Amino acid sequence: MKPSTNWKTCLKAAWFVSCLAVLIWTFTSCESQPDPTLRGECSLLSGGMMALLTLPLGLLWVCFLSAAAYLLASVGGEIGAPSILVDCVVWLTFVGVGYAQWFVVVPMFMGKLQLRKRSM
Repeated sequence: MKPSTNWKTCLKAAWFVSCLAVLIWTFTSCESQPDPTLRGECSLLSGGMMALLTLPLGLLWVCFLSAAAYLLASVGGEIGAPSILVDCVVWLTFVGVGYAQWFVVVPMFMGKLQLRKRSM
C-alpha cells in the first residue's frame, strides 16, 4: 500500500466518523426533545453541522433543500414535524454530496492540475 493511500483512507475515515458523530448527536439530543419547536431547532442545527462538513457544496445543498421545501409548501404540501426518517434522509443526502465533493470531484480536479503542471 502506498503512503499516499494511507492518509487518504485515514482522511475518508475521519470525515465519515465526523458525519456519524453528527447523526448520533441528532438521535441522542434531538429525539429527546419533548417540545416540537425545540425538536425542529435541533434538526436545523444538525443540518447546519452537516453543511459545515460538506462546504462549499453543502451550502448549495441547503439552498436546494430550502427551495424544495418552499415549493412543496406553496403547492399545498405539508411539511410535518421533524422525525427520525427526515433526519436520516437529510443526513444521507449531505453525506452523498460531501463524499462526491471531497473524495471524487476534488481528487479528479487535483489530478488534472498535476497533469497540467507536468506538461508545462
